[in-house]
Amino acid sequence: MNCENKLANVSEVVFQPPPPRSVDCEKVAVKRPPTRKPKESPRLVVAEKKNLNGDDNCQNVTVKFQFNGNQVVAQTYPICITIGEIKTDLARRFDVDTDLLILSQCSRVQSDECVLSEASINEFRIYEFDLKLKARKKQKNVEKDERHEDHEPVLDFDVYYSKHRLPDFITICMEKNEEICHIPVAIHDEAIIKPTLCSYVDKATGLVYTDAFTQTGPLFDKQKYENYISRNTQTKEIVTKQIDTMHDQTAQCFLDGNNVRHWIESDDYYITPGKYQTYAQKMRAERKMHKIILIQRNFRRFKWQRWMRECACEYRRLVANRINEEEAFKKEQENRISREQRAKQFPRTKNDFDMLLGEVQKWKTAEMKRINNMYEGAPRIAEINILLNKEIEMLNNLECQRNLAYKSMEDARQQQLFKKMGEPIKWIGYADTVIHLDLLRTQRVRFLNGIYNDLCQDLPKEERLQLIDKVRALLLNEQCFPEFPELFELLDRERNLLIYTACADVSILRKRQNILFIELIKFTEEPQPKRQDNRMCVVCKLVKPYSKFAIRTRQFQVDTCKKCFYLKVSPAENLVYTSILRSIQREERRKRCNGSFAFILQMEDIRYLIREVWHGHSILSKCENLQRLRLPRWCKNEEWSPWNCVCLTENEARNHYRINDLEKTYDKKLVLEVGNRQKLARSAFHNLAAVSTEFTETGTWWKVGLNHQRIVKLDDITTYKGADTLLQRKLDDRNYRIGKIL
Repeated sequence: MNCENKLANVSEVVFQPPPPRSVDCEKVAVKRPPTRKPKESPRLVVAEKKNLNGDDNCQNVTVKFQFNGNQVVAQTYPICITIGEIKTDLARRFDVDTDLLILSQCSRVQSDECVLSEASINEFRIYEFDLKLKARKKQKNVEKDERHEDHEPVLDFDVYYSKHRLPDFITICMEKNEEICHIPVAIHDEAIIKPTLCSYVDKATGLVYTDAFTQTGPLFDKQKYENYISRNTQTKEIVTKQIDTMHDQTAQCFLDGNNVRHWIESDDYYITPGKYQTYAQKMRAERKMHKIILIQRNFRRFKWQRWMRECACEYRRLVANRINEEEAFKKEQENRISREQRAKQFPRTKNDFDMLLGEVQKWKTAEMKRINNMYEGAPRIAEINILLNKEIEMLNNLECQRNLAYKSMEDARQQQLFKKMGEPIKWIGYADTVIHLDLLRTQRVRFLNGIYNDLCQDLPKEERLQLIDKVRALLLNEQCFPEFPELFELLDRERNLLIYTACADVSILRKRQNILFIELIKFTEEPQPKRQDNRMCVVCKLVKPYSKFAIRTRQFQVDTCKKCFYLKVSPAENLVYTSILRSIQREERRKRCNGSFAFILQMEDIRYLIREVWHGHSILSKCENLQRLRLPRWCKNEEWSPWNCVCLTENEARNHYRINDLEKTYDKKLVLEVGNRQKLARSAFHNLAAVSTEFTETGTWWKVGLNHQRIVKLDDITTYKGADTLLQRKLDDRNYRIGKIL
C-alpha cells in the first residue's frame, strides 16, 4: 500500500450529525433582534409581549392579505385582535381611509367586531383574507378638505413597503410527542456588503460597471447568532437510534472469509494504493514540468523574435514609403518650377499670360517700395514716371505676344472643333458594350471638313477651278444656309478672276470664303435651344447671359460679369487659388465623398477662405507662400466643407492625415483657434447648404471629371447642336442653375 497519498476522499467521508436538542430548548421563545423594531400600535406590542411571556390565549399568528389580483402581503398579528383593528393597521400602512377597506374570506365580508380567532384557518395555520377597496362616494356642493387627495385611493404595493419598513414574520408549527408548538420567527433582511473584484468605465456613457460576489455573501459568523434559533435547526428532525457499540468507534464485519467491510467515522479516510513506479520514473515525472516550462519559454522567445522581425520589416517599409513620398514631392516641385519657367519663356495659354501679369505686378510692387524708401519729392515723381513707362511697355509686349499666340493656335482649335463635331456619338450600353451612333449630321461635317481642307490648300489654277465648280454644285443643296448668296457670289467672282485675268490677288476673297464655309459646317436646320435669361452687369453696363457672370456662394445676387470681376484682383493669385480648389476636388473625388461642398465653391470662395478666415498663412508654421498652402479636412472622417478644413502646407497636410486623435496631438489653444475660424467660415457660407442639397440629390456634382461616355443624355443624342455649342451649354446650364438658386 502506498502511504504517500494521505488526503481523504470527499465522496467517502461520513459526517456525524450534531447531538439532539432537548425539548425544553425547542419551546424557548425566539428572541427579537435588537435592531429594526417595527412601529406597531400599543395593543399589538402588548400582545406580542404576552406571547413572548408564554400566554397561549393571545399568541401571534401569520395573516396573509391578497389584493389586486395576485399581490400578497403577510403580517403577524395576535390571535385575539379584531378585524377592525387589523383594518386600521392596514389603512395606515397603505395610506388609505379605514372605511374604504373590505376584508373578506370565502366571498364573505368579515365584520369589524369579529375576532381573528373566529376566522377560518388553512392547513398551515395561516389566516388568508381578500383585501378590497370600496368605491368612494362623490360629495356634492361640499368643498374638499386639504386632507383629501384629488386622485382615487388605490392599494399600492410600493407604498406598503416604502413608507413603513416592516420586519418579515413567519409562524412555524411543530408537532412532537403529540404536542403542538407554534414559534414565530423574525427574518432578518440585511444588506450584504459585496467586495468589488474589478471594474471598467464606459467612455461613451461614463457609467462604471463593477464585478462583485452575487451568489454568496460574507462568511457565516457562528458567534454572532449563538442566542438565536435558526430555521434550519428548528425544522430539522433528529432521530435517536441504538447501535451495537456502547460508544462511537470504528467497527467492521466479515462479508466472507476474505472480504471485510469497515464502518468508519466522519474523521476517518481511505488510503488507496497508486501505481508502482521506480525512482527513475518518479524523477522523470518531476522533470516533466521543467521540460514543459523550457519548451514554453523557447516558444515565447521564438514568437517574440518573429514579432520583432515583422515590426522591423514594417518599419523599413514605412521608412521607404516616406522616402518615396518625399522624393515624389520634390520631383513634383521641380517639375512645377520647370513648367513655370517654360511657361514664362514661351507663354501659350491664358494661365501662362496671367502668371506673367502677376510677375509684372510683383515687380511693380517691389519697385514702388524701393522708390518710396530711397526718394522723396521731385526725384520720387520722376522715378514713378519711369516705372510707369516700363510697366506700359511690358504690358504692350505681353498683349502682342498674346495676340500672336492666339492667331497661331486658331487653326489648331478650328481643326480640333471639326474633329469633335464629326465624331460619332458613343455611349456604354448593356454589359459595358460601347455603342457608336453615326448620324447624318456627323457624316455631313466630315464631308464638308474635307472640302474645307482642300479650299485652304494652295492649288494650281486648273485644279482650283475644278474645286470651285465642285463647291458651287454642292452649295445648291445648302440653299437654306443664311449666307448662301454671299458665299456663292464670292466663289463666282474668284472663278471669273481666274479665267479672265492673267494675274489677280484673290487672297482676300479666299479668307472670306473660308470664314463663311466654317459657318456652313457649323450650321444646322434644327431649332436653336432656348436662350438663357440675360442680366446687365452693374460695372460695364452690358447685358450678358448668366454664363458670363461670376458665380460665388457668398453673394446674394448675380451682378458682376466675369470680365469686370477678375479685373479687381491679380491674375497670378487667380491661378494659385484655382490650383488649391482643384486639389480639394481631386482629393474628395479620390475619397468617394457623398457631399458636394467642394464642387460648388468657386475660386473667389477659396480666396475668401485663405485671406479672410485663415489670414493667408498656415495655422502651424505661419507660412505665407500661397503656392504651398492647402485646405485639407480637419476631421478626416467627415466630408470636406468650409467649416471642416484647416489651412496647412503640403507637408503639414500629409502629416495631418496620419493623425487619429486631434485633441491629443494638437495643443488645446490651437484646437480652440481652429474651432473659432471654422465658426467664422460657417457664418460666411451659411447659404451653401441649399445649393449642396440640390446638387447632392440630383447627383450633378459627381459628374465633374468623370468619363463622358457614361453621362451622355438622350436629349444630346437626338438634338445635336455641335460640339462647341453642346459643351458651352453644359457649362452655361450649371452656372445658370447656381445663379438661380442664389
